Amino acid sequence: MYLKYSLGFLVASLVQAGVVALTESMNISSLNVHMTFSQLLIHVIAGQAAGYILLFAMRKIGFIRGASTLPVGIIWGMLVWAIIIPINSAQGKINAPWSNTATLLSSMIAFILYGIISAYTIKVVDTKKLAV
Repeated sequence: MYLKYSLGFLVASLVQAGVVALTESMNISSLNVHMTFSQLLIHVIAGQAAGYILLFAMRKIGFIRGASTLPVGIIWGMLVWAIIIPINSAQGKINAPWSNTATLLSSMIAFILYGIISAYTIKVVDTKKLAV
């Protein structure tokens, strides 16, 4: 069962990294992310951790469990963005996204997509689990 969650969170992390890489390559974003294999691995592990925290929250907090996937995913993506981006910016791993509107929007979109895919994964897996 947890393999399905992990695969969904992996897809969410890879989509997020892909959006950031695409916007960087198109010169839309200026986060200045230079993703090596080890950094991608850390990114995926952080995505797994954030996904399982959301899973715990969705199972334990009633109004989140009953809420629609889209608002839960958007709020979760923005919350994770608000935690992760300032930490990475303070450590000098990325440029601060709030210095450029396009960078701010592209990074938030990437995190919101992560949140939506993660929330959707949890809803689908839990629905199938209840149906069996």
